Amino acid sequence: MHTNLLDAFDEQVQSRADSVALITWENDQVCSRSWRELASLVQTTAAYLDDLFASSPSLPRRIGYLSGNTVDDVLLTLAAARIGAIHVPISRRTNPAHHQACWDRVGGHWIDEEAFVAVRYVNVADNAFFADREAIDPKSAALILWTSGTSGTAKGVTLSHETLVKNAYAKLKAVPQSPADVRLTSLPLAHAYARTCDFGTWLLSGCTLVLTYGYAGWKQMATHVQPTLANVVPSLANRLLDEEPNSFGLSALKILGCGGAGLTRETFDRWAERGVTVIQGYGCTETGPVICSATPAEPIAGLVGRPVEGWEIDIRDGRLFVRGDHVMLGYWNDPEATAQRIDRNGWFDTGDVVEVDPQSQQFRVLGRSDDVIVLPNGHKIFPASVEQRVNRVVGVRHSMLVYRDHSLQLWLDLHQDADRCEIDDSVRQLLAEEASWQVPDQLLYFSPSLSAIRDELTAKGTICRSRILENRFSAIE
Repeated sequence: MHTNLLDAFDEQVQSRADSVALITWENDQVCSRSWRELASLVQTTAAYLDDLFASSPSLPRRIGYLSGNTVDDVLLTLAAARIGAIHVPISRRTNPAHHQACWDRVGGHWIDEEAFVAVRYVNVADNAFFADREAIDPKSAALILWTSGTSGTAKGVTLSHETLVKNAYAKLKAVPQSPADVRLTSLPLAHAYARTCDFGTWLLSGCTLVLTYGYAGWKQMATHVQPTLANVVPSLANRLLDEEPNSFGLSALKILGCGGAGLTRETFDRWAERGVTVIQGYGCTETGPVICSATPAEPIAGLVGRPVEGWEIDIRDGRLFVRGDHVMLGYWNDPEATAQRIDRNGWFDTGDVVEVDPQSQQFRVLGRSDDVIVLPNGHKIFPASVEQRVNRVVGVRHSMLVYRDHSLQLWLDLHQDADRCEIDDSVRQLLAEEASWQVPDQLLYFSPSLSAIRDELTAKGTICRSRILENRFSAIE
Protein backbone atom coordinates (compact mmCIF):
# COMPACT_ATOMS: atom_id res chain seq x y z
CA MET A 1 0.00 0.00 0.00
CA HIS A 2 1.38 3.40 -0.97
CA THR A 3 1.88 6.07 1.69
CA ASN A 4 1.23 8.95 -0.71
CA LEU A 5 -0.44 9.51 -4.07
CA LEU A 6 2.76 10.54 -5.83
CA ASP A 7 4.17 7.02 -5.35
CA ALA A 8 0.97 5.65 -6.86
CA PHE A 9 1.48 7.91 -9.88
CA ASP A 10 5.09 6.79 -10.27
CA GLU A 11 3.97 3.16 -10.24
CA GLN A 12 1.44 3.78 -13.00
CA VAL A 13 4.11 5.50 -15.09
CA GLN A 14 6.45 2.55 -14.72
CA SER A 15 3.87 -0.19 -15.29
CA ARG A 16 1.46 1.45 -17.77
CA ALA A 17 3.68 4.03 -19.49
CA ASP A 18 1.94 4.07 -22.88
CA SER A 19 -1.65 3.59 -21.69
CA VAL A 20 -4.00 6.58 -21.83
CA ALA A 21 -3.89 8.31 -18.45
CA LEU A 22 -5.67 11.64 -18.93
CA ILE A 23 -8.15 13.12 -21.41
CA THR A 24 -8.95 16.84 -21.45
CA TRP A 25 -10.48 19.40 -23.81
CA GLU A 26 -7.84 21.75 -25.16
CA ASN A 27 -7.77 24.07 -28.16
CA ASP A 28 -11.30 23.03 -29.15
CA GLN A 29 -10.52 19.33 -29.32
CA VAL A 30 -10.08 16.21 -27.22
CA CYS A 31 -6.50 15.81 -25.95
CA SER A 32 -5.21 12.44 -24.68
CA ARG A 33 -2.00 11.91 -22.75
CA SER A 34 -0.29 8.69 -21.74
CA TRP A 35 1.21 8.11 -18.31
CA ARG A 36 4.66 8.61 -19.86
CA GLU A 37 3.68 11.94 -21.44
CA LEU A 38 2.06 13.08 -18.21
CA ALA A 39 5.21 12.14 -16.27
CA SER A 40 7.36 14.32 -18.52
CA LEU A 41 5.05 17.30 -17.97
CA VAL A 42 5.02 16.73 -14.21
CA GLN A 43 8.81 16.70 -14.14
CA THR A 44 8.97 19.91 -16.17
CA THR A 45 6.45 21.52 -13.81
CA ALA A 46 8.45 20.41 -10.77
CA ALA A 47 11.59 22.04 -12.23
CA TYR A 48 9.59 25.21 -12.91
CA LEU A 49 8.32 25.34 -9.33
CA ASP A 50 11.78 24.69 -7.94
CA ASP A 51 13.09 27.66 -9.91
CA LEU A 52 10.29 29.84 -8.56
CA PHE A 53 11.13 29.00 -4.96
CA ALA A 54 14.86 29.40 -5.62
CA SER A 55 14.19 32.90 -6.93
CA SER A 56 12.31 33.84 -3.74
CA PRO A 57 13.82 31.73 -0.93
CA SER A 58 11.96 33.66 1.77
CA LEU A 59 8.56 32.52 0.52
CA PRO A 60 7.03 29.43 2.17
CA ARG A 61 6.86 26.29 0.02
CA ARG A 62 3.22 26.65 -0.88
CA ILE A 63 1.72 27.15 -4.33
CA GLY A 64 -1.68 28.64 -5.03
CA TYR A 65 -3.61 28.65 -8.28
CA LEU A 66 -7.09 29.00 -9.72
CA SER A 67 -8.45 25.51 -10.26
CA GLY A 68 -10.54 24.97 -13.38
CA ASN A 69 -10.47 21.19 -13.91
CA THR A 70 -7.74 21.32 -16.54
CA VAL A 71 -4.45 19.52 -17.05
CA ASP A 72 -2.86 22.26 -14.92
CA ASP A 73 -4.63 20.87 -11.82
CA VAL A 74 -2.98 17.50 -12.38
CA LEU A 75 0.49 18.88 -13.11
CA LEU A 76 0.57 21.31 -10.18
CA THR A 77 -0.77 18.73 -7.72
CA LEU A 78 1.80 16.08 -8.58
CA ALA A 79 4.71 18.49 -9.09
CA ALA A 80 4.07 20.14 -5.72
CA ALA A 81 4.30 16.74 -4.03
CA ARG A 82 7.50 15.98 -5.94
CA ILE A 83 9.27 19.11 -4.60
CA GLY A 84 7.78 18.91 -1.11
CA ALA A 85 5.41 21.86 -1.41
CA ILE A 86 1.81 22.26 -0.22
CA HIS A 87 -0.64 23.01 -3.01
CA VAL A 88 -3.62 25.30 -2.54
CA PRO A 89 -6.24 25.09 -5.31
CA ILE A 90 -8.93 27.77 -5.22
CA SER A 91 -11.97 27.36 -7.43
CA ARG A 92 -11.99 29.86 -10.27
CA ARG A 93 -15.81 29.73 -10.17
CA THR A 94 -15.96 31.65 -6.91
CA ASN A 95 -15.61 35.41 -6.81
CA PRO A 96 -12.26 37.28 -6.94
CA ALA A 97 -12.68 38.61 -3.42
CA HIS A 98 -12.89 35.01 -2.18
CA HIS A 99 -9.77 34.07 -4.16
CA GLN A 100 -7.81 36.89 -2.58
CA ALA A 101 -9.13 36.31 0.95
CA CYS A 102 -8.19 32.63 0.83
CA TRP A 103 -4.72 33.22 -0.57
CA ASP A 104 -3.97 36.06 1.85
CA ARG A 105 -4.46 33.56 4.69
CA VAL A 106 -1.94 31.11 3.24
CA GLY A 107 0.74 32.80 1.15
CA GLY A 108 3.58 31.40 -0.92
CA HIS A 109 3.96 31.41 -4.71
CA TRP A 110 0.88 32.23 -6.74
CA ILE A 111 0.93 30.54 -10.16
CA ASP A 112 0.08 32.85 -13.01
CA GLU A 113 -1.96 30.87 -15.52
CA GLU A 114 -0.62 32.58 -18.64
CA ALA A 115 3.01 32.18 -17.59
CA PHE A 116 2.46 28.54 -16.66
CA VAL A 117 1.02 27.51 -20.05
CA ALA A 118 4.48 27.64 -21.65
CA VAL A 119 5.75 24.99 -19.21
CA ARG A 120 3.63 22.29 -20.87
CA TYR A 121 5.62 22.53 -24.08
CA VAL A 122 9.06 21.97 -22.57
CA ASN A 123 10.25 18.35 -22.66
CA VAL A 124 12.68 16.60 -20.34
CA ALA A 125 14.41 13.26 -20.69
CA ASP A 126 12.29 10.30 -19.54
CA ASN A 127 14.97 9.10 -17.14
CA ALA A 128 14.94 12.49 -15.39
CA PHE A 129 11.47 11.77 -14.07
CA PHE A 130 12.67 9.02 -11.77
CA ALA A 131 15.56 11.01 -10.33
CA ASP A 132 16.07 10.60 -6.61
CA ARG A 133 13.83 12.66 -4.38
CA GLU A 134 13.39 12.99 -0.68
CA ALA A 135 10.91 10.61 0.90
CA ILE A 136 7.53 12.14 1.67
CA ASP A 137 6.49 12.20 5.31
CA PRO A 138 2.98 10.67 5.19
CA LYS A 139 1.79 12.87 8.05
CA SER A 140 3.03 16.12 6.51
CA ALA A 141 0.63 18.62 4.95
CA ALA A 142 -0.05 18.05 1.26
CA LEU A 143 -3.10 20.09 0.41
CA ILE A 144 -5.26 22.96 1.62
CA LEU A 145 -8.89 22.88 0.49
CA TRP A 146 -11.60 25.35 1.34
CA THR A 147 -14.79 24.27 3.06
CA SER A 148 -17.89 24.62 0.94
CA GLY A 149 -19.23 27.38 3.14
CA THR A 150 -22.65 25.77 3.63
CA SER A 151 -22.56 26.74 7.29
CA GLY A 152 -20.49 29.93 7.25
CA THR A 153 -17.21 31.48 6.11
CA ALA A 154 -14.92 29.09 4.25
CA LYS A 155 -11.95 27.72 6.20
CA GLY A 156 -8.70 26.26 4.91
CA VAL A 157 -8.74 22.51 5.58
CA THR A 158 -5.22 21.08 5.80
CA LEU A 159 -5.00 17.46 4.65
CA SER A 160 -1.94 15.22 4.95
CA HIS A 161 -0.51 12.84 2.37
CA GLU A 162 -1.65 10.01 4.61
CA THR A 163 -5.24 11.23 4.75
CA LEU A 164 -5.45 11.65 0.98
CA VAL A 165 -4.10 8.21 0.11
CA LYS A 166 -5.88 6.28 2.88
CA ASN A 167 -9.22 7.87 2.10
CA ALA A 168 -8.80 7.09 -1.60
CA TYR A 169 -7.89 3.47 -0.78
CA ALA A 170 -10.98 3.19 1.44
CA LYS A 171 -13.24 4.55 -1.28
CA LEU A 172 -11.66 2.26 -3.85
CA LYS A 173 -12.23 -0.75 -1.59
CA ALA A 174 -15.93 0.14 -1.32
CA VAL A 175 -16.29 0.83 -5.05
CA PRO A 176 -13.59 -1.01 -7.03
CA GLN A 177 -12.46 0.15 -10.47
CA SER A 178 -9.96 -1.24 -12.96
CA PRO A 179 -7.45 0.13 -15.47
CA ALA A 180 -10.05 -0.56 -18.17
CA ASP A 181 -12.49 1.96 -16.66
CA VAL A 182 -12.98 5.50 -17.94
CA ARG A 183 -13.78 7.92 -15.11
CA LEU A 184 -15.37 11.22 -16.09
CA THR A 185 -14.84 14.06 -13.62
CA SER A 186 -17.33 16.92 -13.86
CA LEU A 187 -17.08 18.07 -10.23
CA PRO A 188 -14.53 20.70 -9.11
CA LEU A 189 -11.06 19.41 -8.21
CA ALA A 190 -10.87 22.30 -5.77
CA HIS A 191 -13.37 20.34 -3.67
CA ALA A 192 -12.65 17.24 -1.60
CA TYR A 193 -15.28 15.04 -3.30
CA ALA A 194 -13.60 15.03 -6.73
CA ARG A 195 -10.13 15.37 -5.22
CA THR A 196 -10.38 11.93 -3.53
CA CYS A 197 -13.19 10.01 -5.25
CA ASP A 198 -12.04 10.92 -8.76
CA PHE A 199 -8.40 12.08 -8.67
CA GLY A 200 -7.17 9.86 -5.82
CA THR A 201 -8.86 6.67 -7.00
CA TRP A 202 -7.60 7.32 -10.54
CA LEU A 203 -3.98 7.32 -9.40
CA LEU A 204 -4.43 4.16 -7.33
CA SER A 205 -6.38 2.19 -9.95
CA GLY A 206 -4.66 3.29 -13.16
CA CYS A 207 -7.93 3.91 -15.01
CA THR A 208 -8.35 6.73 -17.54
CA LEU A 209 -9.38 10.10 -16.10
CA VAL A 210 -11.46 12.49 -18.19
CA LEU A 211 -11.41 16.05 -16.86
CA THR A 212 -14.26 18.46 -17.55
CA TYR A 213 -16.73 20.53 -15.54
CA GLY A 214 -20.49 20.53 -15.01
CA TYR A 215 -23.32 19.75 -17.37
CA ALA A 216 -21.81 21.66 -20.31
CA GLY A 217 -18.50 19.87 -19.86
CA TRP A 218 -20.21 16.48 -19.68
CA LYS A 219 -22.12 17.26 -22.89
CA GLN A 220 -18.88 18.28 -24.59
CA MET A 221 -16.76 15.30 -23.55
CA ALA A 222 -18.93 12.27 -22.78
CA THR A 223 -19.81 11.29 -26.34
CA HIS A 224 -16.09 11.22 -27.21
CA VAL A 225 -15.00 9.06 -24.28
CA GLN A 226 -18.01 6.90 -23.26
CA PRO A 227 -17.38 6.96 -19.46
CA THR A 228 -18.01 3.86 -17.36
CA LEU A 229 -17.77 5.68 -14.00
CA ALA A 230 -18.69 9.17 -12.84
CA ASN A 231 -19.42 11.13 -9.67
CA VAL A 232 -22.10 13.81 -9.61
CA VAL A 233 -24.24 15.90 -7.31
CA PRO A 234 -28.05 15.42 -7.36
CA SER A 235 -28.76 18.39 -9.63
CA LEU A 236 -26.57 16.89 -12.37
CA ALA A 237 -27.92 13.37 -11.77
CA ASN A 238 -31.43 14.73 -12.30
CA ARG A 239 -30.52 16.68 -15.42
CA LEU A 240 -28.73 13.78 -17.07
CA LEU A 241 -31.85 11.64 -16.71
CA ASP A 242 -33.57 13.91 -19.24
CA GLU A 243 -30.99 13.02 -21.90
CA GLU A 244 -30.97 10.08 -24.29
CA PRO A 245 -28.21 7.63 -23.23
CA ASN A 246 -26.93 6.94 -26.74
CA SER A 247 -26.68 10.60 -27.69
CA PHE A 248 -25.17 11.88 -24.47
CA GLY A 249 -22.31 9.49 -23.79
CA LEU A 250 -24.28 7.52 -21.19
CA SER A 251 -24.52 4.15 -22.92
CA ALA A 252 -21.39 2.68 -21.27
CA LEU A 253 -22.02 4.13 -17.81
CA LYS A 254 -22.28 1.45 -15.15
CA ILE A 255 -21.69 3.27 -11.84
CA LEU A 256 -22.85 6.76 -10.91
CA GLY A 257 -21.58 8.07 -7.57
CA CYS A 258 -23.70 10.74 -5.91
CA GLY A 259 -22.81 12.93 -2.95
CA GLY A 260 -22.91 16.51 -1.73
CA ALA A 261 -26.64 16.26 -0.95
CA GLY A 262 -29.40 13.68 -0.80
CA LEU A 263 -30.83 11.94 -3.87
CA THR A 264 -34.53 11.17 -4.19
CA ARG A 265 -35.81 7.61 -4.48
CA GLU A 266 -37.36 8.52 -7.84
CA THR A 267 -33.98 9.55 -9.27
CA PHE A 268 -32.30 6.49 -7.76
CA ASP A 269 -34.88 4.15 -9.30
CA ARG A 270 -34.79 5.80 -12.73
CA TRP A 271 -31.04 5.32 -12.97
CA ALA A 272 -31.45 1.69 -11.90
CA GLU A 273 -33.97 1.22 -14.72
CA ARG A 274 -31.22 2.32 -17.11
CA GLY A 275 -28.91 -0.35 -15.72
CA VAL A 276 -26.75 2.13 -13.81
CA THR A 277 -25.85 1.43 -10.17
CA VAL A 278 -26.12 4.56 -8.03
CA ILE A 279 -23.53 4.72 -5.24
CA GLN A 280 -24.47 7.22 -2.57
CA GLY A 281 -21.92 8.40 -0.03
CA TYR A 282 -21.35 10.94 2.68
CA GLY A 283 -18.49 12.94 4.14
CA CYS A 284 -16.96 16.31 4.94
CA THR A 285 -14.02 18.26 3.54
CA GLU A 286 -12.39 17.82 6.95
CA THR A 287 -12.57 14.02 6.68
CA GLY A 288 -10.83 13.55 3.40
CA PRO A 289 -13.90 13.53 2.60
CA VAL A 290 -15.38 10.00 2.62
CA ILE A 291 -16.97 8.77 5.84
CA CYS A 292 -19.59 6.43 4.39
CA SER A 293 -20.06 4.80 1.01
CA ALA A 294 -22.50 2.34 -0.44
CA THR A 295 -21.09 -0.55 -2.48
CA PRO A 296 -22.18 -1.91 -5.88
CA ALA A 297 -23.51 -4.97 -4.07
CA GLU A 298 -25.77 -3.04 -1.67
CA PRO A 299 -27.09 0.23 -3.09
CA ILE A 300 -30.21 1.36 -1.22
CA ALA A 301 -32.21 4.51 -1.98
CA GLY A 302 -32.04 7.06 0.82
CA LEU A 303 -29.00 5.49 2.50
CA VAL A 304 -25.30 6.39 2.14
CA GLY A 305 -23.73 3.05 3.00
CA ARG A 306 -21.62 2.01 5.97
CA PRO A 307 -18.48 3.75 7.24
CA VAL A 308 -15.49 3.03 5.01
CA GLU A 309 -12.36 1.35 6.30
CA GLY A 310 -10.35 3.30 8.86
CA TRP A 311 -13.08 5.06 10.85
CA GLU A 312 -14.19 4.87 14.47
CA ILE A 313 -17.79 6.00 14.88
CA ASP A 314 -19.63 7.57 17.81
CA ILE A 315 -23.24 8.80 17.61
CA ARG A 316 -24.18 11.13 20.45
CA ASP A 317 -27.88 12.06 20.62
CA GLY A 318 -28.06 11.49 16.89
CA ARG A 319 -25.02 13.65 16.09
CA LEU A 320 -22.15 11.92 14.31
CA PHE A 321 -18.55 12.00 15.59
CA VAL A 322 -15.69 10.21 13.82
CA ARG A 323 -12.05 9.44 14.58
CA GLY A 324 -9.23 8.05 12.43
CA ASP A 325 -6.36 8.78 10.05
CA HIS A 326 -8.76 10.37 7.57
CA VAL A 327 -9.32 13.44 9.78
CA MET A 328 -7.68 16.70 8.71
CA LEU A 329 -4.55 18.06 10.39
CA GLY A 330 -6.62 21.14 11.24
CA TYR A 331 -7.89 24.43 9.86
CA TRP A 332 -5.02 26.43 8.42
CA ASN A 333 -3.61 28.81 11.07
CA ASP A 334 -6.83 28.58 13.09
CA PRO A 335 -6.26 26.47 16.21
CA GLU A 336 -9.38 27.85 17.89
CA ALA A 337 -11.69 26.72 15.07
CA THR A 338 -9.85 23.39 14.95
CA ALA A 339 -10.39 22.81 18.67
CA GLN A 340 -14.10 23.48 18.24
CA ARG A 341 -14.35 20.56 15.79
CA ILE A 342 -11.71 18.08 17.03
CA ASP A 343 -11.59 17.32 20.74
CA ARG A 344 -8.48 16.37 22.71
CA ASN A 345 -9.19 12.68 22.09
CA GLY A 346 -9.24 13.12 18.32
CA TRP A 347 -13.01 12.95 17.79
CA PHE A 348 -14.23 15.13 14.92
CA ASP A 349 -17.71 16.64 15.22
CA THR A 350 -19.37 16.38 11.79
CA GLY A 351 -22.30 18.55 12.86
CA ASP A 352 -24.65 16.16 11.04
CA VAL A 353 -27.56 14.18 12.49
CA VAL A 354 -27.68 10.57 11.32
CA GLU A 355 -29.49 7.34 12.01
CA VAL A 356 -28.55 3.74 11.27
CA ASP A 357 -30.97 1.61 9.30
CA PRO A 358 -31.65 -1.43 11.55
CA GLN A 359 -31.84 -3.91 8.66
CA SER A 360 -28.89 -2.96 6.47
CA GLN A 361 -26.77 -1.09 9.07
CA GLN A 362 -26.30 1.62 6.48
CA PHE A 363 -26.43 5.27 7.50
CA ARG A 364 -29.14 7.79 6.73
CA VAL A 365 -28.15 11.46 6.92
CA LEU A 366 -31.01 13.56 8.26
CA GLY A 367 -29.31 16.95 7.94
CA ARG A 368 -27.19 19.55 9.66
CA SER A 369 -27.93 19.88 13.36
CA ASP A 370 -27.71 23.67 12.98
CA ASP A 371 -30.32 23.70 10.19
CA VAL A 372 -33.08 21.77 11.93
CA ILE A 373 -36.34 23.75 12.15
CA VAL A 374 -38.30 23.29 15.39
CA LEU A 375 -41.90 24.39 14.88
CA PRO A 376 -44.06 25.90 17.66
CA ASN A 377 -45.92 22.57 17.90
CA GLY A 378 -42.63 20.80 18.68
CA HIS A 379 -42.24 19.04 15.34
CA LYS A 380 -38.73 18.98 13.88
CA ILE A 381 -38.02 19.41 10.16
CA PHE A 382 -34.71 18.75 8.46
CA PRO A 383 -34.88 21.11 5.46
CA ALA A 384 -32.66 18.96 3.23
CA SER A 385 -35.20 16.12 3.24
CA VAL A 386 -37.85 18.43 1.74
CA GLU A 387 -35.47 20.30 -0.56
CA GLN A 388 -34.06 17.20 -2.23
CA ARG A 389 -37.55 16.23 -3.40
CA VAL A 390 -38.43 19.73 -4.58
CA ASN A 391 -35.17 20.00 -6.52
CA ARG A 392 -36.33 17.11 -8.70
CA VAL A 393 -39.18 19.22 -10.13
CA VAL A 394 -38.34 20.19 -13.70
CA GLY A 395 -37.34 23.84 -13.83
CA VAL A 396 -36.16 24.10 -10.20
CA ARG A 397 -32.43 24.81 -9.84
CA HIS A 398 -32.36 25.02 -6.03
CA SER A 399 -34.75 25.26 -3.12
CA MET A 400 -34.40 26.43 0.47
CA LEU A 401 -36.82 25.81 3.32
CA VAL A 402 -36.79 28.36 6.15
CA TYR A 403 -38.96 29.36 9.10
CA ARG A 404 -39.28 33.13 9.43
CA ASP A 405 -41.95 35.63 10.38
CA HIS A 406 -43.91 32.79 12.04
CA SER A 407 -44.22 31.07 8.67
CA LEU A 408 -42.68 28.01 7.01
CA GLN A 409 -41.43 29.30 3.66
CA LEU A 410 -40.08 27.45 0.65
CA TRP A 411 -37.90 29.61 -1.58
CA LEU A 412 -37.31 28.45 -5.14
CA ASP A 413 -34.51 29.28 -7.56
CA LEU A 414 -35.62 28.53 -11.12
CA HIS A 415 -33.99 27.89 -14.48
CA GLN A 416 -34.26 30.86 -16.80
CA ASP A 417 -36.92 29.38 -19.11
CA ALA A 418 -39.04 27.82 -16.35
CA ASP A 419 -42.80 28.37 -16.21
CA ARG A 420 -43.54 29.65 -12.72
CA CYS A 421 -47.21 28.67 -12.77
CA GLU A 422 -46.45 25.08 -13.79
CA ILE A 423 -43.73 24.79 -11.18
CA ASP A 424 -45.97 26.24 -8.49
CA ASP A 425 -48.61 23.58 -9.22
CA SER A 426 -46.03 20.77 -9.40
CA VAL A 427 -44.38 21.72 -6.11
CA ARG A 428 -47.67 22.07 -4.27
CA GLN A 429 -48.84 18.69 -5.55
CA LEU A 430 -45.55 17.10 -4.53
CA LEU A 431 -45.59 18.58 -1.05
CA ALA A 432 -49.19 17.52 -0.48
CA GLU A 433 -47.73 14.04 0.00
CA GLU A 434 -45.65 15.23 2.98
CA ALA A 435 -46.79 15.26 6.59
CA SER A 436 -49.01 18.31 7.08
CA TRP A 437 -46.56 20.06 9.39
CA GLN A 438 -43.81 19.86 6.72
CA VAL A 439 -45.90 21.60 4.05
CA PRO A 440 -44.76 25.24 3.63
CA ASP A 441 -47.20 28.06 4.26
CA GLN A 442 -45.70 30.03 1.37
CA LEU A 443 -43.92 29.42 -1.94
CA LEU A 444 -41.58 32.28 -2.81
CA TYR A 445 -39.02 32.88 -5.55
CA PHE A 446 -35.47 34.15 -5.54
CA SER A 447 -34.89 37.10 -7.84
CA PRO A 448 -32.27 37.43 -9.13
CA SER A 449 -31.17 33.79 -9.16
CA LEU A 450 -28.74 32.45 -6.59
CA SER A 451 -25.14 32.97 -7.63
CA ALA A 452 -21.75 31.43 -6.93
CA ILE A 453 -20.20 34.87 -7.49
CA ARG A 454 -22.12 36.12 -4.45
CA ASP A 455 -21.05 32.99 -2.54
CA GLU A 456 -24.66 31.80 -2.38
CA LEU A 457 -23.71 28.54 -4.08
CA THR A 458 -20.77 26.35 -3.17
CA ALA A 459 -18.15 25.10 -5.63
CA LYS A 460 -20.09 21.87 -6.05
CA GLY A 461 -23.33 23.74 -6.75
CA THR A 462 -25.22 23.34 -3.46
CA ILE A 463 -26.75 26.21 -1.51
CA CYS A 464 -24.89 28.14 1.17
CA ARG A 465 -27.64 28.82 3.72
CA SER A 466 -25.80 31.30 5.89
CA ARG A 467 -24.77 33.48 2.94
CA ILE A 468 -28.27 33.41 1.43
CA LEU A 469 -29.73 34.48 4.76
CA GLU A 470 -27.22 37.31 4.92
CA ASN A 471 -27.57 38.43 1.30
CA ARG A 472 -31.28 38.03 0.72
CA PHE A 473 -33.45 37.79 3.78
CA SER A 474 -32.08 40.74 5.70
CA ALA A 475 -33.35 42.95 2.87
CA ILE A 476 -36.72 41.24 2.30
CA GLU A 477 -39.74 42.87 3.84
